[in-house]
Formats: sequence, structure tokens, C-alpha cells
Amino acid sequence: MDTGAWFEEMKRRRVFRALFGYGIVAFAVLQVIEPIMHGLNLPEWVLKATVVALGLGFPFTLVLAWAFDVKGGRIEKAGAPRGRWLLGLLVLGLALGAPGVGWVFWKSRHAPMAAPMVAPGAGPPSIAVLPFTDLSPAKDQDWMCDGIAEEILDALCTVSGLRVAARSSSFQFKGKSADAHQMASALGVSTLLEGSVRKLGDRLRVSARLVSAEGYELWSEKFDRGVADGFAIQEEIARAVVAALRVRISPDESGRLRRSGTVNPEAYEMYLRGRQYLNTRASEELESARQMFKRAFALDPAFAQAHAGLADTDAFQLQWLLIEKAAQPARREEALAESEEALRLNPDLAEAHVARANLLSLLGRSADADQSFRRATSLAPGLRDAWYFYARFLFSSERYAEAAQAFEQASRIDPDDYASLVLLNMQYRKLGDPVKARAASQRSVEAADRVLRGQPDDARALYLSGGALIGLGELQKGKERLEQAVLLRPQDYAVLYNASCGFAQAGDSERALDLLDRAVGTGQGFRAWFEHDPDLDSLRALPRFRQILARLPAEPAAQ
Repeated sequence: MDTGAWFEEMKRRRVFRALFGYGIVAFAVLQVIEPIMHGLNLPEWVLKATVVALGLGFPFTLVLAWAFDVKGGRIEKAGAPRGRWLLGLLVLGLALGAPGVGWVFWKSRHAPMAAPMVAPGAGPPSIAVLPFTDLSPAKDQDWMCDGIAEEILDALCTVSGLRVAARSSSFQFKGKSADAHQMASALGVSTLLEGSVRKLGDRLRVSARLVSAEGYELWSEKFDRGVADGFAIQEEIARAVVAALRVRISPDESGRLRRSGTVNPEAYEMYLRGRQYLNTRASEELESARQMFKRAFALDPAFAQAHAGLADTDAFQLQWLLIEKAAQPARREEALAESEEALRLNPDLAEAHVARANLLSLLGRSADADQSFRRATSLAPGLRDAWYFYARFLFSSERYAEAAQAFEQASRIDPDDYASLVLLNMQYRKLGDPVKARAASQRSVEAADRVLRGQPDDARALYLSGGALIGLGELQKGKERLEQAVLLRPQDYAVLYNASCGFAQAGDSERALDLLDRAVGTGQGFRAWFEHDPDLDSLRALPRFRQILARLPAEPAAQ
């Protein structure tokens, strides 16, 4: 075969033009197939099959281009190819398509070995989103680092096939040095998402990296955008994590990864600052949180999460009577309106459903509250707060078996959630199951001890574990923890109330009533808990207890 003549004949038959056109089409297909796969949640073999098909298409394109030509808008035969020339065309086509096909098979054999996703038998993929590091020159963007990490965490909580460590667990490593294996082992997850934030004027530089418990890097990316693109960055990171972990998601879950946000940089900043204040749950910080959320949606009225943040803050303040009685009716109206506005803007925002449910519970609208809680847990099955507050609602409704299941789910999401485990003990006691009640108490003490090792002045961990220790028969150790908590925060309602419960269990009625009297004296209290809390059973027949209870307002009638 005359090679020169062969190439001249290929030029005459416009084979190279057809080859060039096919190459452009193949490149375009490869550019769009991967995002389409992720958007439609298609299996990975679709990409492999596409590459193989495109590779095998090269020889067929060459043969067809040789055999046919387009003249005057019609396809005509250009003459049958000679045997030797046909063989040459096939060899050339296979040579052109072989690299792509070879890459697919090489990757399928070698990629899994380079970065194992989850250890065999380890169950569904799991992840902890660590607090991002502040790399800004002034080191003044801590609120933004925490906020971005939390938003990514909340987005991932909507994926049912992914187990996500709760914020309270993953954020315990903030500012601490530990290797991936130590952190993953402590958090009980197979992967970690870590990152950094650097804010320079109106520019935002975010780096994120997904690593396995063994230290393999599974995915990494850097984003250099405007501050207004903060929510877009968070969505891209969440989607990349889901893709890297090969988690199958439904179209609804894919849609929920698109977090409602804002393109107003100042509104974004106000919102993240509000979240930081709200997470403290400290009474003096909650008013600051309210103002931040109000400023956020004043700048962008369509900012659903800011409306939900205000509703959540209002509901918390109302539940624990952290505002004056005269201001409560107006605050209830505000909270309900803001939660409904958030849901009008984004019906799938789980946080808004939780806020609305808490408020409806306070208003005595139990059926509506139950529906909102169920919707929240359906939208974000990995959101610990949705299960925790639902369980509290179920307890106050005397639905103890369902409350136990919800508290168990909250503790599965966050193994260090000593609060859920303490309240779980109460459900089993109400159900007459002392064995499970004792096991829940033991688990709560173990969880609290883990937290206290890192935060020895955590008053809540002290008083809740103190009560649990008393229930387990360790009276002296339990009382010491209760007194330590009261010493740390002598005017805090939650500390006084729970310390009273602990002393009541220990048989010290006088100390229990003194603390309960001081707790109600703060102007706070939730009457349903006084009436149903089994820790207070030993005090109910005492005249002084009834006098204290009478000072609390009755719960609103059902509407």
C-alpha cells in the first residue's frame, strides 16, 4: 500500500474534516456528561460507557467518511475502499480511540486502590465537617469560617444515604491539632471535610479538602470568588462531597443541596454573625442574634434562612421565658410570621420547619407542630436539632415511646449528645423499663465525660451528668458536679432547674426546692416540664412544690 497515495485519497474524500468534526463533538459530549450524571444521580458506569463508545466511534467515523461524501446537500457513495486501505483506516481509528478507552480501564482498576472511600463492612458513608481555619490577615473572620462549615454541614444533613456528625461533635476540634485518623476515630466517621477561608475586601478565597480516615485525599478544590458567591461555594462543596463519596441521592435531595441564600455580601455577613450568636444559646447573645437576622433580611427580603434564624431565636426565647411577659404576644406573632415567610420563600428549609414546630408547640397547636416536626426530620434526616426538639415535644405530649425513638436518633447522629441521652433515661423510666433507663444514664455520663475532658467548665455537661450519676447511685460525685455547675452559673435558670432535679433524685428535698424556687425566681420556666418531669416526682406532694408551680403561667390552650 502506497502510504502517500493513501493520505492523498483521505484528503480528497475529506476524511480529515470528518475526523476533526467528530473530535469536536466527542469533546463536547465529555464536557457535559459528568455534570449531567451528578445532576441526575446516574451511576458511574454511564461515564465509562460514554468514553468507550466515543473511542470505538473513531474507526466507524473514518470508514463512513471514506465511503460517503456530501454533494449538493445529498449523501453519495464515494466508492468502496480497497481492502488494504480499509485495514489502514480501522487501525488509525482504533489508535485514535484507544487512549480514551485505555484510560477508563486503567482508572477502574487503579483509582479505588489510590483512595479507599470507606472500610469494608463499615456501613454507609459518614463525614464530619470540621470548623474551617481563618487565614485572613487580621484573623477576624472566625464567624465566617464557622458559618460556612455549618452551612455545608446542614446541606449534607439532607442526604439520607450519608451519616453526618453533629456540629457539637465536629467543632470540638476547633483550634486543636490532631491527625485525620485520631479525629475520624473520635467522631466515628470514615471521612473528614476540612478547609480554610481568607477574606480580602470583597473577595473570598475558600479551600476545601475531603480526606479519608486513613489520610487519603479524596477531593480538593480552591474557590476565588466574591463574598456574594458564598452560598454558591457552599453548594458546590456539598455536591462535590456527595459525588466523591459516591452517595446515591434522589432528585429531591439534589434540589435540597441548593441552599437558599443571598447574593448580598452584607446580608450574608449579618446572617453568619447571627448564627454564631444563636449557637451560644446564652441569653445575653440571643438579642444580638435577633438584630443580625433582622438586618440580614432587611438588606435582602428574599433571604429565607435569615427569616428562619429570627423565628428560631424567638422560639427559643419564648420557650424559656427569656423575655418579659408583656412582650411575649408580639414576639409569638413575629416568630410565627417569620417562620411562615421562610417557608414561603423555601418550603424545603428544615430549620424553618423546626422553628415553626417549636412555636406551634408553645401555642398549644400540637397537631400542626407534629406535622412540622415530621416534615423537618424528613427533609433533613441527619439534622440533630430536628430530632432533639421533636423528642422534647413528644415528651411534653406524653408520647414517651416515640420520644425515646427520637432521642435515640439524635444520639446516633451525635454520640457526644449527653443531653439527648439524659432525656432518653426519662422516657424509659416513664415506660417502666429500668434496664434501658440505666443504660441511657451510663451512656450520658460517658458522653459528658468526653466533653468535659476538653471543656471542664461546661456547666450543662456538669449538671446533666451530675443528675445521671445520682441516678446510677454515685451520689457524692453527682452532687459535687451539681454544686460546681451552680457555682459557675448561679443565676442561670437551666442550671438551677436541673440541679434541683438531681438533688430531688438524691433525696435532698430541701436543697431541691431551694434551687427550684430560685429557678422560677429568674422569671423563666416551662410548666409542662414541671408537671411531667419524673425527676421531680418525689416533690409533687409537698405544699412548697405546689406553691412554686402556681407561680408559673398555664400553657396556652389549643387553637
